[in-house]
Parts: sequence; structure tokens; C-alpha cells
Amino acid sequence: MKHKKIVACVDGVFVKDGKILLLKRDVEPFKGSWHVVGGHVEEDESLKAAVKREFKEETGLDIAVGDVIDARLEETFDRIKVIVAFEVKSAEGEIRLNSENAAYGWFDEVPRESVYDYSKYLSNKRASFGKAQV
Repeated sequence: MKHKKIVACVDGVFVKDGKILLLKRDVEPFKGSWHVVGGHVEEDESLKAAVKREFKEETGLDIAVGDVIDARLEETFDRIKVIVAFEVKSAEGEIRLNSENAAYGWFDEVPRESVYDYSKYLSNKRASFGKAQV
């Protein structure tokens, strides 16, 4: 029995003006699906540093990382991903996508074609802070 490799990954969930930032993947896995910014954690990199790096690489934005908002396991044919999702508190700069993503959008609701459904977080954030402050 072959053991699957365990890989640490991060997601950065950014909500602004009551809308969640999602990118449309242009590469596998999940090509054509909407997803938050995220990726693998590099060796000797903290989880928060990985979120900052992934945001810079994928969007060109410099971000402030907040607290952990979710964690999950995703199993593929060859690995198990341990994914920790962080709140993105703020961002500076203009969005410039890299080659991994074809488009971006700010969504009131998480589309069905999303890699992972962050609707509960979006609803909780709106309820906790009021739509005007999100």
C-alpha cells in the first residue's frame, strides 16, 4: 500500500464591500472554476507568508492577513492537501492576474462553479459586521 504525500496549502479569502474576490482558474486542477487565491506552502514558509506570496503572485496585490477562518482536507489520486483558509483584512494595489487565472470578479454569492464554497463565511461576515462595513 502506497502512502499519499501530505501537502500544506493555504487559501486567502478577501471580502470587500460585501463581495468576495474570486479568480477563474486557467490551469489544472480545476480549470474553468472560480476560486479564492491560494496554493502550496513552500518549504520553510509560514502559512501567513504563503498567503501573502500567493496573493502577490496571482493578483499583484499586497495584503494584510487576518485569522484562520476554515480548514479542510482534500484528497486527490496522489496526495492529501491540508488547506488552511485565512481572512484577508485589506489589500493595496491594482489586480494584475498571472497566467494561472483567466479572469477575476467580485461576487455577492459564491458561484456553483467554485472549487470550494465560502458562502457561509461570506454570510457570517455580513451578519457580524453589517453589510456597509464588509
